[in-house]
Amino acid sequence: MLKRTTNYLFQTFGSVFYDMKSAIQYESTVSNSLYLSNKEFDSYYYSNAPVYIACEKGIVLLVVSKDGVQYDEFVIHRVIRLQPGIYFNFVSISNDSKVQIAYAPSGLNQKKMKEPFIYQRMVSKINLKEILTCFYQVRKSNYVFPGESHDYYELTYIDHGKLDMTLDGKEYHLNKYDLIIYYPGQFHTQSTDDESTCSYLTIMFDMETKMDISLMNRVFKTRKDIYNVLSAFMKAIQSKDYLSEEMALAYLKEVLILLYQFDTKTDEESNVNPMQEHYENTLLNEILVFIHNNIFTAFTVEDLCQKFSISRSSLQSLFRTNIHITPKHYISNLKLNQAKLLIQEHKYTISEISDMLGFTSIHYFSRKFKLQYGLSPTDYAKSINQ
Repeated sequence: MLKRTTNYLFQTFGSVFYDMKSAIQYESTVSNSLYLSNKEFDSYYYSNAPVYIACEKGIVLLVVSKDGVQYDEFVIHRVIRLQPGIYFNFVSISNDSKVQIAYAPSGLNQKKMKEPFIYQRMVSKINLKEILTCFYQVRKSNYVFPGESHDYYELTYIDHGKLDMTLDGKEYHLNKYDLIIYYPGQFHTQSTDDESTCSYLTIMFDMETKMDISLMNRVFKTRKDIYNVLSAFMKAIQSKDYLSEEMALAYLKEVLILLYQFDTKTDEESNVNPMQEHYENTLLNEILVFIHNNIFTAFTVEDLCQKFSISRSSLQSLFRTNIHITPKHYISNLKLNQAKLLIQEHKYTISEISDMLGFTSIHYFSRKFKLQYGLSPTDYAKSINQ
């Protein structure tokens, strides 16, 4: 899943705001509109001052890097302010798009990349053409199927019992929950011994693209996630509801994808609830955007809990799990970092900066600042002038 710039991971590169006016604040900038249709690029932009970006049309992927080598990707959402020195460029995910970009009057610099960035479009790599037939079969002991080969794929899943088979002359012994796929042109036989019975699912299907040989001649011990999808497939294939056959095709495709991913997943990973994980990430992103956009407002952790309808313990857990810091410390660090930037501008007194950032008193602000940076705000201001 693509990340948006409201994702908390984007904070490594910049901040997110609700509008361009609140993002730019005090800096003098030049603003331009860029029209995009490219799916690749071979150079980065960068500036020694903050850069402000907003998507005005279409869907735009922002590619960012700290060193010009390792990069990360974010879909532009809301208005962003990139930190000075961040390398960046864009590709248009939609057919065409438009971004507004504002930067210092000194302009933008460019750096050539060693290797071009090429956007990997999300298009289907497994084109499942047709389900030819599907059977649930029950075989008694001493069953013998002499064998056949055909021009399509055949999936066999053992629901109960044991099934002996040969595939291109090699013997296989399948037990309950085992699954195998016969490829086009592979000769296969099936049988049960004098003590075993077997019931199994057979799905014959055709593909527009050839399946990778990594799944060929291999017995898979079905995990819970694959079992659940096969169960949903059986329900859909027997249903007479509108587009239920489409559902069956989608479930079979999902089974094939899970088989491709079989060696990279464990049972524990297959039981993770991705919806809950996505909900927590989205909630954290929205909370962080609110904090950044209200940095000049006095608010408490309790105010966050009330605004986002979350308990204090859940909020603490959300922050500690994902960004390894408490909400209170995160807010404090953000405000102190902003105070440092404001002191560098020499536009405001220490007292004014304390008030602007919502600290309860200048003494409290000075104490927190010194604890964070080793200097009082006044001493820090003096050190800049030296």
